[in-house]
Amino acid sequence: MSTRFRSLAVLGVGNMASAIISGIISSDIEISNILLYDKNASQYDKLDNGKIPYSYALSATEAVMSADCVLLSVKPQNYDEILSEISRVEGCEKKLYISIGAGITSDSVSFALGGACVIRVLPNVPMIIGEGVSVICENKSASEYDFDFVCSVFKAAGSVLIIDEAEMNRVIGVTSSSPAYVFKFINAIYKGALSQKLTDRELLNSVCDVVIGSALMLKQSSDTPEELISKVASKGGTTEQALLKLDEYKFDEAISNAMLACTKRAEELGGGKK
Repeated sequence: MSTRFRSLAVLGVGNMASAIISGIISSDIEISNILLYDKNASQYDKLDNGKIPYSYALSATEAVMSADCVLLSVKPQNYDEILSEISRVEGCEKKLYISIGAGITSDSVSFALGGACVIRVLPNVPMIIGEGVSVICENKSASEYDFDFVCSVFKAAGSVLIIDEAEMNRVIGVTSSSPAYVFKFINAIYKGALSQKLTDRELLNSVCDVVIGSALMLKQSSDTPEELISKVASKGGTTEQALLKLDEYKFDEAISNAMLACTKRAEELGGGKK
């Protein structure tokens, strides 16, 4: 890998960008400077100014001009505006772009920026605590250095999964939106406990530990999810009754439909762009 150091411009300093920056700061990634731009300057207050110095730009143009790599972390509906501004920067097509906008294809970003190299990434919210899962699209036009650099940025805050971009919209409901399903599931168990007059103040933590332990058990086991379910649900027992009730309310179908809704919305946000 090259020994050159990157200067990174971050356009949009929301929670996800803050998590990415935190991962970079805690790692040995080759970045010499981070330039920040957000229309709302109060977003900068979320950041811990660590070993990498920050610069604060007055515009996206100013940030991009001084960087050789650009993290696009604005909302998907704001992509057209930000890309239009960046496209007027001299030499913008020579920079590396990391795009994390849901539904926004790398080809559409590259086209808007004169054929620039764009690597599309789909991170998820557990990145905030360094336990994220980031899906990275393969890009055969990117150099090995550029692709490895992007992977290292996201590995600093969790794990990565590399896929073909044709699968990207469909994986949103699997890795990016799914933490919300898990939070909702935990909340449902917690509220169910309260409805049965269980009031221990540590109850929510215990439910979280059950979910963490169950996930780790599945991850470390050679059993399938179905096989582990059968090991917990003995015939005629309490768990079997709970599962029958979940089946009655079509639990699996509800999750599947939720994931399809994620895919549909991603396609809408992308506006059909290729």
